[in-house]
Amino acid sequence: MPIIAQHKWRWCGQCQGLWYSGATGNPNGACPGTHPAGGAHSKASSGDYALFGETQPAGFPANLLAQQNWHWCSQCGGLWIATSASPKGFCPKPGTNGHTEAGSGNYTLLAEP
Repeated sequence: MPIIAQHKWRWCGQCQGLWYSGATGNPNGACPGTHPAGGAHSKASSGDYALFGETQPAGFPANLLAQQNWHWCSQCGGLWIATSASPKGFCPKPGTNGHTEAGSGNYTLLAEP
């Protein structure tokens, strides 16, 4: 099964979250850790993180600890999980009503046992 990794995910030292810095329309996202909220994320001290997507409906092997349903929000550039108690979450970009998964893949995060 081919597995695709998408690079250019960065860690923000201001909000402690991940955002996609490769978005052409919004490469700095909107950070809830700035005052006022919605300023640019900071990639200082961040590495280049890769998120995994799958190309086949079979998914990842059963013996691999993986959590699906993570999505990229094109409004703030952040990553959130759509299966939480609040499926739209809180988007820090002013004037929004939660995150949007428009244009996002269904990302899978791998976990350690």
